[in-house]
Amino acid sequence: MVKISKSSINTIMFGISLSFPERILSSVWARKNETKMMVCDLFQERDRQLIYSIPICQNGLEDEWMWGGDHQGIYMVLKCFVELVVEINGKKNKKKGHVILAKGETKSDRSNPERSMEQSMLWIAVTVIVFLLGWSMKLLDRTSSKQQQQQQLPPGPPKIPLIGNLHQLNKGGELLHVVLAKMAQEYGTIMTVWFGGLQPSIVVSDYDLVWKVLVTKASDFSARKLPDLTRIISANFQTLATCDVGQHWHSLRRGLHSSALNPQTISDQAQLQESDIADLISSLEHEASLNNGLVHPLPKLRKLVIRLLARFCFGPDQFPNDEVFVQGMDCAVEDFIKQTGHTSLVHLFAITKYIPGLWRPYKEAESLKQRGLSDDVVILNLFELFSLAIDSTANAITWALAFMIHNREVQEKVFEQVIMKHKLGERRRGNVVMSVEEVRDMEYVHAVVKETVRMRPILPVAPQRAERDSELGGVKVREGTPVVMNLYAVLRDERVWREPNRFMPERFLGSDVGGDNYLEAMERSFVSFGVGRRICPGMELAKLQVALTLANLVKSFEWGSAVEGQLPDLNEEFRTFVLAMKTPLVARIVPRH
Repeated sequence: MVKISKSSINTIMFGISLSFPERILSSVWARKNETKMMVCDLFQERDRQLIYSIPICQNGLEDEWMWGGDHQGIYMVLKCFVELVVEINGKKNKKKGHVILAKGETKSDRSNPERSMEQSMLWIAVTVIVFLLGWSMKLLDRTSSKQQQQQQLPPGPPKIPLIGNLHQLNKGGELLHVVLAKMAQEYGTIMTVWFGGLQPSIVVSDYDLVWKVLVTKASDFSARKLPDLTRIISANFQTLATCDVGQHWHSLRRGLHSSALNPQTISDQAQLQESDIADLISSLEHEASLNNGLVHPLPKLRKLVIRLLARFCFGPDQFPNDEVFVQGMDCAVEDFIKQTGHTSLVHLFAITKYIPGLWRPYKEAESLKQRGLSDDVVILNLFELFSLAIDSTANAITWALAFMIHNREVQEKVFEQVIMKHKLGERRRGNVVMSVEEVRDMEYVHAVVKETVRMRPILPVAPQRAERDSELGGVKVREGTPVVMNLYAVLRDERVWREPNRFMPERFLGSDVGGDNYLEAMERSFVSFGVGRRICPGMELAKLQVALTLANLVKSFEWGSAVEGQLPDLNEEFRTFVLAMKTPLVARIVPRH
């Protein structure tokens, strides 16, 4: 890390880490005002020198820039108030084109009375604000406690004023859905969790209650609960995944079904899908030949899905074998996921939209309400489709391959079914690709897909919002209350699934799916795709694509560990939208000839 030089000690710094949308807005603002901007992340206590920052846009000498990393969350609240104080002060260094937000102090600064005075005033102001913060936290705690009593909320973990239970949601580095599942064991399958701010959330970890939210009482709970900054990447909540159920939502779904997902379009694409699979197999063979049998399947699977989506969205003749488009879309989606995956936690607090320096992105988001640009809506809906479908489909296939490497008997059963279905003469073990129609009837292959999605749900936690006053599990839920469904916990409920932590596709083949009186759970394994009103419109296409790809990959190759005796790491990480493998899959393949 390069420390900032004395000559640039007055460079303007923002007091918090900026999330993906804020970077764009801040860069535009900086260029407009000919202002150089950097993000301040950490101060060294001894020398007061800035040592950790991220450049947002370049408008000056390159050697004055510093490169840093992600935010240090523990400093966020303090830095917000530092920014507030300096924003009120409103000073601007016009000579250098720098807005003074926060200044470091060096030995030479101590001989400058003006700088010392400014520094003293700043810290006095911060002290006053911290005192006011403590008083406000006490007041907010009383208000939220009164609200909890009036609303008769279900039990939940004890909270801290202002931040609620946020401090408990990353214990030991565990992911959110795992922490919530453990909380449910202590506080019940319907509990209250405070994700910061003043409003409690109802967290549901029960199969029947989730079914009520999504199906039985869908009209009461089908609204979305998303951060305000989501407006920027959704044209003011006008995309299919972000808008509430209504006329606009129905119009989007009808348009998607009539254009891209109608039966005729899907049927017309079948032959091209098989051609893509053949290209994928050839590409894997080539990679294996260069790396002693080792392959990295995920990047190739992502491009496979991009080609499929491009044809459905733009037509088969618009991007024929256009590697430039495929590569560009892959990079765009990957960058988007990385950026949005590190959105600042500070925006979980509703009060931040009223803090100077933080309110600008919200103001920009509010301005989107007045635009209503149809081009924005179309473009962002398309990008949303690519963003959600690429990672979910490609990762589902990768997870299935990893589970079959761990469970070789499952892989061999898939191969046996493929061979039995594909047993006509010279096609028995040849290079001919399994067709879409052949795969439709392969029950065991589809059982593997279902079990994969159960073990690693596409979306482990699903947030909804009550559209009206309702009741859930004996609890009165007020209009506007967030309702969070922990699908991860639901899909591992021991009352529903026998040996829920074991990969066992056979549970979907018989009348007994592993529980008492839960036969309908056979299809409920796809609850992470959504059911009822909010069901994923492309679910059937995604299921078929995953099954088609898996059948052909197992037919063509025997999949094994990259290192003998060392099975793939099944630990997971949350990549904004889906559960991905923490360590991307590397496998050793042997052609089945």
